[in-house]
Amino acid sequence: MRRQGNRISILVMAGGLGRRFGGAGKIFTEVCGKRLIERVLEAVSKLGEIYIAVSPHTKAYSEDLCRIYRCIETRGKGYPWDLSEALSKLEKPVLVLPADLPFITSDAIESFLSKAFEVGKPVVTLRVCREGSCKPIGISLIAGDGSSWANIDYQYSEVFMDIDTVEDLIRAGEICGSTAAR
Repeated sequence: MRRQGNRISILVMAGGLGRRFGGAGKIFTEVCGKRLIERVLEAVSKLGEIYIAVSPHTKAYSEDLCRIYRCIETRGKGYPWDLSEALSKLEKPVLVLPADLPFITSDAIESFLSKAFEVGKPVVTLRVCREGSCKPIGISLIAGDGSSWANIDYQYSEVFMDIDTVEDLIRAGEICGSTAAR
């Protein structure tokens, strides 16, 4: 699979319930003075056409963003169903990422995309490795149809931190306070 020019769709998943965090408004919580989702949108703003997957759970929170970006309303049945529903409305290749990565950078995304297109599989997932274990954090390139996929592993750094719990949010705030560049 090759990237056709600069054409790529970017799907930011923003329709979850945020159960571990305590509510669907998680991605609209501020970290370092900006809402989580805004930080992700800034990181991908120059990489392609942005779409935001929202659901009945997050629609009330996302109205202002849907005036700026193209929103795809899913039924809110759960991540795999919502992802499938949103992907069915987009042309491939599609970069998929969650809205809860406060420190993700365009450089990290570009690095992943470059490697993912080189791999040439229909689905390529970014995994983050820490303490001998690697896990996906919700970033994938969907470049075609098929069941073949590959993983690209990165060593954990703050760039790949995701916010799942209030404790994660507190930790992100500590990172903001200790880093002048944030």
